[in-house]
Amino acid sequence: MHKLCKLLTLLLSITLLLSSTALAASLSIGTWHVTGSQMWHISFSPNGASRLFYPHSGTYVTGTYENNLTKQKQFSVELGYMGQIAAATGSDSDWDYTQNNNLQYYGEFKTGGQSMFLNVNWQEQLTPVTQFLYGYSYHNSRYQMTDGTYYTENYVSTTDTLSNLNSTYSITAQGPHLGLAVHKPLSPSLAVFGSLIYSPFALVQGHGWWNLRNLDFVQTGPGQMLDGQIGLQLQNKRNLFTIGYRYQSVDVTDGSENTSSDIVWDKARSTLKGFYFAGTAKF
Repeated sequence: MHKLCKLLTLLLSITLLLSSTALAASLSIGTWHVTGSQMWHISFSPNGASRLFYPHSGTYVTGTYENNLTKQKQFSVELGYMGQIAAATGSDSDWDYTQNNNLQYYGEFKTGGQSMFLNVNWQEQLTPVTQFLYGYSYHNSRYQMTDGTYYTENYVSTTDTLSNLNSTYSITAQGPHLGLAVHKPLSPSLAVFGSLIYSPFALVQGHGWWNLRNLDFVQTGPGQMLDGQIGLQLQNKRNLFTIGYRYQSVDVTDGSENTSSDIVWDKARSTLKGFYFAGTAKF
């Protein structure tokens, strides 16, 4: 969190500096209403595997500052923050393939948490309606696990409550991105737009703390991030209103865990999708 605060302070300083020389600038405030999930899977080659699943729904409050550096180039910073992931039920599944392919352990727990994302973009005009985007993306989500119940223990059905469960898992993805944006006026007051940015070389890190086992572990692996959106923009003098649909994903397919060289972080996937609304003021 301290590193993130320093990064945001640096970005704010850059933004204020650019504002002093910008041809024009705008500030957008909005909300993104998402449903989605976070899943990760590890394998204990060749003996077994473990899978954790966290529902991820709620509302991000978003803010975007953009200015025109020249007539052909723009700079923007976008921040999204979800202060409370909606309470839901997550799950923990374990297999031991030396015995059979059935679930050895299966449990569920209450889950919630916080999430944020940050996009820094430089935009260059390619055509009157198309822009090339490049920049940096950062995503972080933290999940809290409480009030657990085992329904399968050592292949036997049971109902074993874990009232003292108070574990956490956080996952961070970051890296450079490239993309395209299209903004096509349909009339003087209405435009359609869309954008797609892709991070092929992201660094993804997971950090878990299992309080009942006093287990602290870190997972690291290469990943890919995708962020796409499409929508309509209504303009009234110097103000804009935007409605659209957005999709974000983070994927890991080949990582490791620091507790053992035999553990492979072979899959992690986060997906978020939903409608968003924003108001923009130009100045």
